[in-house]
Amino acid sequence: MKKVVAFMGSPRNNGNTATLVQEVIQGAQDAGAETTIFNLYDMNIKPCQGCLVCRKTGHCVMQDDFQNMFKHIVDADVVVFGSPIYLWQITAQMKLLWDRLCGLFDENHKSRYAAKSLIMVYSQGNPNTQAFQTSFQTNEAMLKMFGLNVVNTILQTGGSDPNTAANNKELLLKAYEAGKAI
Repeated sequence: MKKVVAFMGSPRNNGNTATLVQEVIQGAQDAGAETTIFNLYDMNIKPCQGCLVCRKTGHCVMQDDFQNMFKHIVDADVVVFGSPIYLWQITAQMKLLWDRLCGLFDENHKSRYAAKSLIMVYSQGNPNTQAFQTSFQTNEAMLKMFGLNVVNTILQTGGSDPNTAANNKELLLKAYEAGKAI
């Protein structure tokens, strides 16, 4: 049975990002996967201290909710990151998580674990699908360094209203099918 772990980086529990992440997870569950979702706004995640211990040991020395989330990433076959776009980039809570992922690779920048499939879910108010592609490409390159390889990207555009995704049947199906395909 495949294990899927999702991280919701939006402060809106019922907004566009949450709706799309839930659809990905529903598709994964319907395909028989074991799933776990973390809402980063409910978690205690301290900022990285740059001590580099994780690069030597594979474990972060700080004690907070990250320890459990990291274990889920290590054990997962597929990871899902969902975030709205604020000021051209992911939310601060998602960035806190990403900054702590350095334990996924060693001092020589070699991955400690088998590569994992990654589904990215973004929602943005801007209706232009190309508006933040440079940021998305940068995110993809950085996450690949951790052994997280983007296999699908779900993008909600023009989503200033928190119900935009819920009313977009085509996008909901795309998110569901992305989860089911894993």
